[in-house]
Amino acid sequence: MKRFASNTTQSLHATAGVIGLCLVMGVTVAPVARAQENYPNRPITLVVPFPTGSGTDMSARLLAKDMAESLGQSVVVENRPGANGTLGAQAVLRSKPDGHTLLIGAAATNASNYAFYPGKLGYTPASFEIVGGLGIVPLSMVVAANAPWKNLAELISDAKKNPGKIACGSGTTTAQVACEIFMLRAGVSVLNVPYKGTPLAMNDLAGGHVQFVFADGSSATPLVEQKRLRVLATAASRRAPYWPDVPTFAELGLSDLEISAWSAVFAPAGTPVSVQQRLNAIVRRSTESPESIASRQRTGSLAMPYHLEEARRFVSGEIERWARFVKESGVKLE
Repeated sequence: MKRFASNTTQSLHATAGVIGLCLVMGVTVAPVARAQENYPNRPITLVVPFPTGSGTDMSARLLAKDMAESLGQSVVVENRPGANGTLGAQAVLRSKPDGHTLLIGAAATNASNYAFYPGKLGYTPASFEIVGGLGIVPLSMVVAANAPWKNLAELISDAKKNPGKIACGSGTTTAQVACEIFMLRAGVSVLNVPYKGTPLAMNDLAGGHVQFVFADGSSATPLVEQKRLRVLATAASRRAPYWPDVPTFAELGLSDLEISAWSAVFAPAGTPVSVQQRLNAIVRRSTESPESIASRQRTGSLAMPYHLEEARRFVSGEIERWARFVKESGVKLE
């Protein structure tokens, strides 16, 4: 009898332990399971921190269409421009981290701004989780079609013989940094002329008022196709498929000169991993859709079909790169 009582007591304790473990697991696991099963349960908002018609905005609208078809929920694009993308990013952080409000971030909002405005953004790299990449557009050095230089080596040689006489038109902060880093890598001194937009810089390039410009593919491609401009080099890790004959700066001996504009999808930190994984699959599938491929061909963009870990490594590398470039270039923003 005593032995039976002892075994019964042990059995009851074991049963209680299992029940307690199940209760604990129910508390910790059920919300994750529910998040995956119930997502999405209302319309999704994609916040674009730049104006309507921008490259980031166009990427967001293509993604919204694909997301709506995949998730069976309406997806709204909301433009919140201002403060170099900061206002839109802050708005997303005020939302619940459940995957229903996402940021269509860019090199500015989620990389270079950390270097330009340290401690002043109202958010840090840890505030967001990247859930997928959309497109990356490397900058390229373009010159007028009638420029005297047949290649980059000739331009550098001329710039060394005539310091300060050759002008670089910079239509964006990114281009301004690119021009300064180019000078450092090439050991030349050129005049860095800022413009309020790439189109204005390109117009002055075609008119002979500046001698070269760092431009993205969407701005340069039409003029290159019209044979008004020529491309000397691309600031990328590999040659652009739309300009297969154009070498990278690294190929021409100027290493650590990779500067690109890009867009990606970010969720507030704390968004369930299961939701991040589902969004990542949808974003990757969207980058491979015929409409997305056609859009990239028009705008000179390269696909970023990254899995979550690849995407995180990419953003981490961009943050580190921009911290270094901003420090080296000396470019400051008000």
